[in-house]
Amino acid sequence: MHGICDSCEESADSLLDLTRLPEFKEIVSRLNYRKVCESCYDDLFEEVKQQQEQASDRRGDKRYKLRLAVNISGEDREGRKFSEQTFTEDVSTSGIRISTQQDLETGSVLTLSIPDVGFEAAVLVELVWKDEDKMSAGLKLTETNETWNKMIAERSITLQQS
Repeated sequence: MHGICDSCEESADSLLDLTRLPEFKEIVSRLNYRKVCESCYDDLFEEVKQQQEQASDRRGDKRYKLRLAVNISGEDREGRKFSEQTFTEDVSTSGIRISTQQDLETGSVLTLSIPDVGFEAAVLVELVWKDEDKMSAGLKLTETNETWNKMIAERSITLQQS
């Protein structure tokens, strides 16, 4: 089928329909790509494989139901600077899950700070999703941090004792 690729917007003799492939469901909804050329398909397939590998790896860290007051700041999906006070839903040694009012973009870098303990670090937006009327985001620390690990260990011990 001849047409225009939704990804590269180039004319192509043959387009692949991503809507028929369940593994591309997230890409179809996030990027609104429906029909793509073979070259873009190969690139998107690699992205899907990487996301699947990360999804299987990302739950390797134990998660703790800690509710910490945190500040996040950076740029939203539209490039507007923001700063938001929110709370963690859960934490691990590699990152946190938060509720947010911001329209965050996967892959963007934000600043996370926890004023109570004087902690600040760069975090990567790994996932963004909406549950009912609440936006949530999974944020990953860009590098391991001893202060963070110590805080998680101390607070998780306190949680287990209560």
